[in-house]
Amino acid sequence: MIDKTKSASLSDREKIFAEIDKYIDFLATPNKAFSGFAPCPFVYAERSSGKLKYEIQLFGDPTSIFVKIEEWDEDDAYDSMIIAHLGDVRWDEQKSFQHYLNKELRLRKMDYIKVICFHPEDTFSVDEVTPRTKAPYYLINVAYRDVLAKAHESLKSTKYFDNFTEENRKYLKVDEEKP
Repeated sequence: MIDKTKSASLSDREKIFAEIDKYIDFLATPNKAFSGFAPCPFVYAERSSGKLKYEIQLFGDPTSIFVKIEEWDEDDAYDSMIIAHLGDVRWDEQKSFQHYLNKELRLRKMDYIKVICFHPEDTFSVDEVTPRTKAPYYLINVAYRDVLAKAHESLKSTKYFDNFTEENRKYLKVDEEKP
């Protein structure tokens, strides 16, 4: 068991990263629910090119999550980052935590970065496939807003969203025109 009040040992980190890799394998595998696309159609290229960084945030970690995001931002080797947040973020507080992170980034003049959080208890479903329930931990995806927007726009002209419910399409702003 990982002591969530101390730094993760090398073997703990390897185990956590292996679990995240297994989850990324799922996200990168084409699925009929997503019209033959992978649930996350861009993650395979990110990971295989070495542009996806993994990080861990433990409860009581002396290094702030914002320091980790700043270090990632300054390192040109990575385009995106997955942070396994092992601080026991409950399902009922996960959305407010995501809003908090994005608000803090704006206050730090880093609003060109966006975080999207994935909770293992999130039952978001596309044609009965629940990709977020397969997350091994509460995961925080860190990426550049313009890259996310471009990726989202590129999927709108495909069949990727065909099996999404109207509620999911609205939540993901699929049918909105680009301003």
